[in-house]
Amino acid sequence: MTTYVCQFLIGCLAVVGLGACSVGSVGVQTWHHPNAEANASTAVAPANVRSSMVYRVRVAPVTQPEKAQDSFVYMSIPRNGLGKAGYTDKDGAEFSAQAAMTMSWSSFLHDKDVWVYVELVDGPALTSADEVTIRPTPLTLQKELVNERTVRIRVPRVPEGLRFSVEFDSQQMTSYEGPDGALTTESAGNRAVHTEPRNGLMIFAEPLLTGRDAKRLTPDPRSTSYTIHYPAPGLISNLHEVTDRVIYFRPGTYYMGANYHANLHPNVRWIYLAPGAYVKGAFQFHASPAALPEPAVLGVTGFGVLSGEQYAYEADRANGYRHRAADTRDCHGTCVKLLEFASGPSAERLTIHGITMANAPYHSFVIHGAPTIAAKVSHGKQIGGWYWQTDGFEMYDNSTMSDMFFHLNDDVLKLYGSNTRVNGIVVWKLENGPVIQWGWTPRNIRQVRVNGIDVIHNRMHRDDHNMCIINSAKHYLDPDSDVLADPQAPVSEIRLSNIRSEGMNLCAMRLYALSSWRNIHIENLWIEKWNGLESARQASRFEALSNGAGFSVSIGNELREHSGLSILNYRVAGERITKEAGNWRADGPGRLDFDPVLWESWNAQ
Repeated sequence: MTTYVCQFLIGCLAVVGLGACSVGSVGVQTWHHPNAEANASTAVAPANVRSSMVYRVRVAPVTQPEKAQDSFVYMSIPRNGLGKAGYTDKDGAEFSAQAAMTMSWSSFLHDKDVWVYVELVDGPALTSADEVTIRPTPLTLQKELVNERTVRIRVPRVPEGLRFSVEFDSQQMTSYEGPDGALTTESAGNRAVHTEPRNGLMIFAEPLLTGRDAKRLTPDPRSTSYTIHYPAPGLISNLHEVTDRVIYFRPGTYYMGANYHANLHPNVRWIYLAPGAYVKGAFQFHASPAALPEPAVLGVTGFGVLSGEQYAYEADRANGYRHRAADTRDCHGTCVKLLEFASGPSAERLTIHGITMANAPYHSFVIHGAPTIAAKVSHGKQIGGWYWQTDGFEMYDNSTMSDMFFHLNDDVLKLYGSNTRVNGIVVWKLENGPVIQWGWTPRNIRQVRVNGIDVIHNRMHRDDHNMCIINSAKHYLDPDSDVLADPQAPVSEIRLSNIRSEGMNLCAMRLYALSSWRNIHIENLWIEKWNGLESARQASRFEALSNGAGFSVSIGNELREHSGLSILNYRVAGERITKEAGNWRADGPGRLDFDPVLWESWNAQ
């Protein structure tokens, strides 16, 4: 059956079966799903792909604007139209569901500048391009009004790609916190938390792969070093039987159902999702039993979509894929993750590139066992993270991450290893968990560099140890305890730079040191403004915790030795926050409520 159409505006040479078109020296690749289901309320049919009812997107080369063709617009809705399947407890999607929020997105590949035409299908007429905002706002992309429903945006082709939201004024909605602590859209007597589109739209403009990158990230069917398994579109419930090195999903729609995930044979080391492949399911990799020939890479690549939409929230394999049992406090070891890996006895490199992970029922990416897997993650997206526990990537030793987008309701960047680098991240943050996290247990990490984080929305509102833009949370075993630290565990040389958070925000940082810290640098942290909650809840905190014997972790002395917590060029609402100016205080613009015992351990300049 035909479930895919590949489209190129220029340079389309051939369409072979369900394969992709080849591209000439100038090209734009888009894709289409004829089995699209325009549905914003219920689960879609297993073989269908949910399409946006709010937006239409077309793409054309700047040199030939008359050649615009459709770029498929996907849509995610809270709980995937399943409701609370098998449970009544809170799951984090309450407000998003009550407010009838949706998240649409469209992806395409290009090698020249393009016009992206965005049509608001369902909404009031436009009178000016100024009624449309592009975030992150520093992008300053050129935009023009085409007609009363359409704006076009000029998108340059850049090697790192671009990930941005297109926001119509008519779609803006403000969330408020009511007296019971729950979010609501009712403003009367309530306090504003954040303003964002009720129906979000993200555009993912990625560079076409050529040369060495194309060879490295796309399986070669002519290879004699490995074999490839090509599943047929439709129901796939036998992937656990596959022993080929590579599983290649051609363009089309695939689904595993709510009671199956791909528990892969250890021989399987590479999943490829072609542009236009839409896979409903999850993959569990196992440690390799022996050294394997080239490509010696554990990987998940391609520009297709992996969606967890058929699973219940916290779908527990130990409970028949139903929501975890009421007497099960934690299902981290057994709940379905979109991508799950196991470390082996020797070091292994993992490459994740291009894929979109949508509608996660739990954590999307987990590595079990000793941290011997070093990951290189780039050009990926996580979207539709409506539930609690929809965490981002775990970054272990010698891992890198760049050019990513996250729409999540829990910890986004999990800095759990040494010698890690993160760069070029766009975040749309829901209520639970921080953007940057390196706590939850005493850690031994050093040499961590994070640069260029754009938080385009931030709906956090709860006063909690596991909140704010930058966070080191208390111990996961007992967040109420302050005696689970390890003074012998060192954390050093962490540098977080150029972090922006647009719109209203709850707080900047909550830092609970479970290890002994040296040389923690936060530079160019920019917050547009605080939300409407009381200043005490917006306070940043910095505390040194102790072990069971009463010995505290140590923090470097910043004032005398420059070895503690350095905060440089921290700005709120345009005002630079410094220790000398005194505007850092908890009731001032800086909202810093640090433990007085640590006075010499930090400085703001």
